[in-house]
Amino acid sequence: MKDNSVLPIEEQLNRFLQPKCLIPGGLGLWEVYFRKICTAWGEISGDIRPQHIIFSADNGCNMEGYVGYNYEVTQKQSRNMLLGRSSATQFCNFNNIPYEVVDVGIASDDGIGVDCKVAKGTKNILNHPAMTEDEFNRAFQAGYERVEHYVAKGINLFSFGEMGLGNTTTSACVLSALTGADPTETVGPGSWPNKPDLMKRKIDFVRSVLDTHKDRIVAESEPQRVRRIVAHVGGFDIAAILGAMLACVEFKKPFVIDGFITSVAAACAVHINDCVKDYALPSHNSREKGTELALAEVGITQDMVPIQAQMSMGEGTGAILMVQMLKTTQYMFVNVGTFADLMKL
Repeated sequence: MKDNSVLPIEEQLNRFLQPKCLIPGGLGLWEVYFRKICTAWGEISGDIRPQHIIFSADNGCNMEGYVGYNYEVTQKQSRNMLLGRSSATQFCNFNNIPYEVVDVGIASDDGIGVDCKVAKGTKNILNHPAMTEDEFNRAFQAGYERVEHYVAKGINLFSFGEMGLGNTTTSACVLSALTGADPTETVGPGSWPNKPDLMKRKIDFVRSVLDTHKDRIVAESEPQRVRRIVAHVGGFDIAAILGAMLACVEFKKPFVIDGFITSVAAACAVHINDCVKDYALPSHNSREKGTELALAEVGITQDMVPIQAQMSMGEGTGAILMVQMLKTTQYMFVNVGTFADLMKL
């Protein structure tokens, strides 16, 4: 239902909720996020029309064997997602949430899913910038245009996931470069076993990368600095998610953050446009160590994160679960009865 009142949306929400048969504040975060979603839209509605987008890309550090496993896993899992056989896509199928896989840099000759391939993976960030400025712009634009495409089709809530071996490493590099945090605060096990020797190897890798690129990522403006950080030490998936999130702000559509990689993209987006905070919704607290730090950059504290399940699957698994809960609570807030109705019984 659309509220045509000329009152500010905050006042519309107060008047709308006041007579409802609800204990004030009794639904905690769900009322907070109901208000946030309606405020982002500029109207009160119980109709969430979601779209989940998974950005898939390979990373040069992984392809050269410095981190992670066989890089071909990225293309195989991306094809698996297209068939609906991954955890994230099973969540989507069960909950009737449409999804797509967007190839922004898988190391394959053919495009997998929606073909926005910039290159067959980034370069190894230990020795080279991950991508050129032009490649960054193309990946960023791919993310922006996928959101623009779905906004034109009536989608009003987005969620983002990713697929790409090595992307917890690139995300740790980006987050440390963005915030100045030591790699011990941003590096987690990713898909590796959580063993001290492997963690030390990964921390040392990130520290070496940051040292290599420290003089290349300075810039006169913060937006330009963020772009240089992602282009030098990030991945095509991060660049695309960054573009998608900023598109959500432009088109006034809220979006759901998934885990570590998307949290880092959101932190980057906030450094470009502070209004990102008004549209970003958390889903789960990934077991990746840097997630809490990345979310804090977006103004999200741990008591604002609904799902505490120690997940680290990627693909947007946590975000999809959050979308389903948001759909449920959004519908309830709009359609629940009033105290006046109750007293007539």
